[in-house]
Amino acid sequence: MTEQVDKFMDLFHGLERAYGTFEITNSRERDGKKTGKVRSIHKPVTRDIWLQHLNGTQAIGIVPIRDDSTVQFGAIDIDIYSNMDHATMAKKIEDLRMPLVPCKSKSGGLHGWIFLSEPTPAGLVQRKLREMAAALGHGKAEIFPKQSEVLPDRGDIGNWINMPYFDGVAGGRHGIRPDGHIMDMDEFTQTAYIKRVTADELESFGIQIKDDFSDGPPCLQHLATQGFPQGTRNNGLYNLGVYAKKSAPDSWEGKVEEYNIQYMQPPLGISEVKELLKSLKKKDYQYTCQQVPCSSHCNSSVCRGRKYGVGDHAGMPIVTSLTKYNSVPPIWFADIEGGGRLELETEDIQSQHRFQRVCMEALNMMPPVMNGKAWQVMIQGLMENVTVIDAPNDSSPKGQLMEYLERYCTQRAQALSKEEIRLGKPYTEDSRHYFTLSGFMAFLERHKFKLMSMHEITSYLKNDLKAKHHFFNIKGKGTNAWSIAQLGQETKLDVPNTWKNGGPF
Repeated sequence: MTEQVDKFMDLFHGLERAYGTFEITNSRERDGKKTGKVRSIHKPVTRDIWLQHLNGTQAIGIVPIRDDSTVQFGAIDIDIYSNMDHATMAKKIEDLRMPLVPCKSKSGGLHGWIFLSEPTPAGLVQRKLREMAAALGHGKAEIFPKQSEVLPDRGDIGNWINMPYFDGVAGGRHGIRPDGHIMDMDEFTQTAYIKRVTADELESFGIQIKDDFSDGPPCLQHLATQGFPQGTRNNGLYNLGVYAKKSAPDSWEGKVEEYNIQYMQPPLGISEVKELLKSLKKKDYQYTCQQVPCSSHCNSSVCRGRKYGVGDHAGMPIVTSLTKYNSVPPIWFADIEGGGRLELETEDIQSQHRFQRVCMEALNMMPPVMNGKAWQVMIQGLMENVTVIDAPNDSSPKGQLMEYLERYCTQRAQALSKEEIRLGKPYTEDSRHYFTLSGFMAFLERHKFKLMSMHEITSYLKNDLKAKHHFFNIKGKGTNAWSIAQLGQETKLDVPNTWKNGGPF
C-alpha cells in the first residue's frame, strides 16, 4: 500500500495546504445523487490522509489548482447519476485518442481524469478539457480545475474534487477499461502514467472534426462529424438554418435544403422542411444552445469568438462556480468561464449593475443585463452548490479586534509614562499594557474597524481578556484606563529613571 499511496500522491499533486471531505449524512438519494456534508479542511495533505482514503476510512477530495495557478491533474465531471453507460464512454474516449482515464464517480457518474507531467497553467487545462467534453457529447459537464487562478492571500483555495479508489475497488470509484471491465489500483496508476502529457502535448491535442461550420458554433461541427442523434433532426436542421441565415443571407433557403440531404439520416420530408423554412423567415432566430443536440456539444467560450457563433446574443458570461469565504463580512469568489476569478462582496451578487462594474474593473468586459428573474435563478443555482471555506479565527470580529489591539499596544508609538495615556498612547509596565478606551477606539476608527460596537468591545476586554479597570489621578484630572496582560514578546522600553515606579503618579 505504501507504493500505491506514493503514486496517488504524485498523480493527484494539487493544493497542499487544504483538502476536502464528503460525509454521507443520509442514505437516501436525491435525483440519484447521494447527499451529505461537504467540508474543506485547512490542513496539509499528508500520506496518512491518503492512506485513510485508499483504506476506506475517510474519503478525501483534492483541489487541482495550486497557489501558483498551475495544475498537474484535472477532470471532466459528467454528472449523469443513472443510466450512465461507463463502458461506452470509455470506448469513446479511446476512439477519440483522448489523454483521459475514465473512472466511475462517487455518485455513479463519470470522471475523465487528465494527468500532466509538469506544472501546467490551469487556464490551458480548462480550455482543452472543455473541448474534450464537447466532443464527448457532454458540453455542459463540470470542468476541474474550476478556477484559472486562485487568490491565496485572500484565503482562497479553489474547488476540490472527490478522489477515486476510496476503499480501493470495493468503494466503486474505480477506473473503467474500454471493454467495460474494472481497473484495479495498479492498472489505474499504470494507465495514468502512460497517458500523462506535457503542457506542449496538451496544447497541440485536437479532436479530428470536419471543417464544416468552422466559423460557426462548435456544436454544429461535432454534429456534422458524428451525426445528428435520433430524435434531434428537426431541432438540428433548425440550428443549421440559423447558421445559414447568418452566413449566407441571400441563399440560405437552398443551404438548408442541402444540409438536410447531407447531414440528416434519413432526411426530413419536404413538408417538414417547408414548415421549418417558413418559421425561419418570420424573424432572425438564435441558436437553441440550451436544447439537444446543441447543448450536448456546447463550447460557449469558443462559440462566442466565432464569426457566426452566438456572438452578442450569448448574454451573461457563464459563471461556473461560486465560493464563499466565511469571514465577517463574507468574501465571495466567482469563476467566469474564459474570463477569470472575481472577488465579490455580497451586494455585488445581489445587484447585476454592481456585478457589471466588477467585471469591467477586473476583466475588461461589460456583460449585458439579464432578465431579473433569470438572474435570480442563476444566482440561486450557484448558491445551491456554493463551496464554503471556513475562515480562521483571526478573520472573525473578535479575531480582527485582537489583531488591532496587539498592533495598538505593541507597534505604535508607546507612551513613556502613564500620564501620556491621556494622549491616546498605550503604556507598558510590569508585563501589562495600559490604555484609555477612547484612545483605542480612536485607533480603531482610523483603521475603519466597525464590526463591533463600543459595548461589545468593552465586554470582550472584560470577559475574554480579563482586562482590569483603573482610575488614575493625572495632574489633578481623573482618568479611566484599562490594562491587559502584555501581548507578544516586545522589547522593553528604556523608561527614564525619573518615571520608573509610577513616575509622577
